[in-house]
Amino acid sequence: KAKEWLSITIDSFLNKYSNPISIADDEALEIVANYIDDHYATLISQKTLEKISTMSGTKLKKLFKQKYQCTITEYTQRRRMNMAEILLLNSSLKIQDIAEAVGYSSHSKFSTCFKKYKGMYPKDIRKYNSKKTSISDCTCIKKDTI
Repeated sequence: KAKEWLSITIDSFLNKYSNPISIADDEALEIVANYIDDHYATLISQKTLEKISTMSGTKLKKLFKQKYQCTITEYTQRRRMNMAEILLLNSSLKIQDIAEAVGYSSHSKFSTCFKKYKGMYPKDIRKYNSKKTSISDCTCIKKDTI
């Protein structure tokens, strides 16, 4: 009985990921991902994504996870964190302003989420980057004077 149960479980797991996504559904998922990429800083409702994809919520969630190996929420969070990292490294905006720019009203929630996805707090990214820049600037000066 245990072997049979294990066999059924493994078989259903493998079949779950071996079902190919139709071309129409794949295109709809691309449109959803592009929409999220363009509107990551705003609150996007599940209903909006369902309308864009012309899929039910259940189907959209299942196929999105199958295609992108993450949930819609995780995809959105990653997009926000990647954009925040770019802003942290390439601008002098305050961390609070960056948090708002990527869709967070709470600075602390933004910092916690950033740490989860990037492994460092936003302030630490800036400190690390400034140390890295100053070290490379010093080596350039030394090379030029030699």
